[in-house]
Amino acid sequence: MDYVKRLEKLMTRLRAPKGCPWDRRQTHKSLKPYLLEETHEVLDAIDVGKPEALREELGDLLLQVVFHSQLAKERKAFNFQQVAKTIGDKLIRRHPHVFGKGASRKIADINRKWEELKRQEKPERKSVLDGLPHSLPALLRAQRMQEKLSQYKFLPQSPARIEKLVEKEWRNLKRSQRQKKRRQSENSLGLLIFYLALSAQVQKLNAETALGQTNQKLSNRFKKMEQDILRREKKKS
Repeated sequence: MDYVKRLEKLMTRLRAPKGCPWDRRQTHKSLKPYLLEETHEVLDAIDVGKPEALREELGDLLLQVVFHSQLAKERKAFNFQQVAKTIGDKLIRRHPHVFGKGASRKIADINRKWEELKRQEKPERKSVLDGLPHSLPALLRAQRMQEKLSQYKFLPQSPARIEKLVEKEWRNLKRSQRQKKRRQSENSLGLLIFYLALSAQVQKLNAETALGQTNQKLSNRFKKMEQDILRREKKKS
């Protein structure tokens, strides 16, 4: 059975006049929170490491793609098959070292060629940063900016130089806090976080992953503390 085609038919049925009232009310904009939520649930499933959980969450994420494609199909803009064709064509075009002949297979050359092909595909973009979504979480967007700018020598790449910038912004932050200058404090804090992320990027670490792991560890510790408190209160009663 072609389960992808079945999924498309199910979505069409849900959006039909006698389909689901909730599904019929949805728009691209109203679905944005669900797309974001399902993406994060996929990330959580990857961290959990259970294949069955990942399979389920990938299905939920795929539903969002099919849902948006169905909305576009109803407006005669595009359909799911065209979405699949577009990404397939892009994969072939962006991988000349796999589907073409003579292209370098060195990672640095592959990355450089990737960016060059993107610029050819999107001539309206005047900067290498133009394609970065503004809706990305700030820390993740900083990392992606740093990755793209690393080849232009716009940002320092020396760990020692970055360490000095971190120390400088830490001093600036403390001074502006003492002076109760909120805007300057926010500016220094932003630069401090940016340079910490840059330090991670230069050392081939992922600041987003590191912070996520720390959040989870602290969450686990707090939950354990909560349980300990509850047990003590039960014993007292």
